[in-house]
Amino acid sequence: MVDDREIEVLINDVYEYYGFDFGGYSRASFKRRVDRLFHLDGFTNFSQFLMKVRSDGDYFERMLEEITVNVTEMFRDPHFYNVLRTEILPVLATKPFLRIWHAGCSSGEEVFSMAIMLKEANLLHKSLLYATDINTVVLNVAKKGVFPLRMMQQYSENYMASGGKKTSRIIILPITDSRNLAKI
Repeated sequence: MVDDREIEVLINDVYEYYGFDFGGYSRASFKRRVDRLFHLDGFTNFSQFLMKVRSDGDYFERMLEEITVNVTEMFRDPHFYNVLRTEILPVLATKPFLRIWHAGCSSGEEVFSMAIMLKEANLLHKSLLYATDINTVVLNVAKKGVFPLRMMQQYSENYMASGGKKTSRIIILPITDSRNLAKI
């Protein structure tokens, strides 16, 4: 088990070596995720783990994948999107150009939700959406814009609960490993 002092060392070293600042993360959550990774990968002491993080960029990427929270879905908070649709977008419509940054976009569902809303409000043509995440694996998923078909029902329910009125268009793509994915 990693102790609090070791967590602080890890946070400082990650910032020094890679420029990622986990200083604002909940210590309890960060520690829980580091402990899980520590045990998953069979480390017996913290120095061994820390040395691997410091010296192996690929392992650092693995650590990022394991400790970052990647929870997202289309129109995840319908109340938020309803307020955005009814109160914020009308104000933004008065602006000549929009730049919207989705920091920590995970696999992109919320960015696509924003794009859908901007399109419906006739604002997409004058918008630039930025989507960033420190986890390159989920960012690559976001770039593809392909999501599991099994989630489409939930996404549609969220969309309708957010005040959406249009029928969504879903394209089913065959996947070599026999899973069906949907592209919005």
